Amino acid sequence: MSTKERILDAARELLNKTGIDNVSARTICAELKISPGNFTYYYSNKNQVIADLYSMMRSEIQEAKTSTSGRILNITTYLRTHQQLFLIQDKYKFFYLNLFEILTGDPNLKEKYLATTKTERKMAIGMLKTYSQYGIFRKGLRDDDFERLVNVGQILNNAWLVDAEILYKGNQRKKMVYYMGICCGLLQPYLTEKSAVEYQEFFESI
Repeated sequence: MSTKERILDAARELLNKTGIDNVSARTICAELKISPGNFTYYYSNKNQVIADLYSMMRSEIQEAKTSTSGRILNITTYLRTHQQLFLIQDKYKFFYLNLFEILTGDPNLKEKYLATTKTERKMAIGMLKTYSQYGIFRKGLRDDDFERLVNVGQILNNAWLVDAEILYKGNQRKKMVYYMGICCGLLQPYLTEKSAVEYQEFFESI
């Protein structure tokens, strides 16, 4: 592992553990036992580290989404992909726990985040419409139904880790399943009978 990779890995773990206010270039250097000069060879400040971690997270998210290419379109495929996305979010949970501070502290990253969010919402609406065409959702859904599902889903996507960190008191091994049930549960009222059975079977299997 290169020094740059070690910096990013250590920064991610520290940020996840203590939050952005308690992590600095100095604490990262202390964790890795490297000199400040070694750090500044790659990064001049913490914001640059966070921006690179965000890019890494986005790459992993994109890979998880494209990995479903060629699979049979059904609710199980959707849920398996969502499960992968939850694991990635948990890996980079500091980003969601400190979303406002990160974006207001780095205008360039904020612009990138907003552009990505806008694109993803359009793609998500298109995906749900495709699922509807494949009979995964019941008939009669309107464009505003799809838009509401995506918008509410985005809010939950950004908030579940905060809720889990502060309020969740249950079994830690079941934490992700619990929050997947909340986030993916948005779709339940719209599923066809066949998809509803597959949905239930998926959650019973994890």
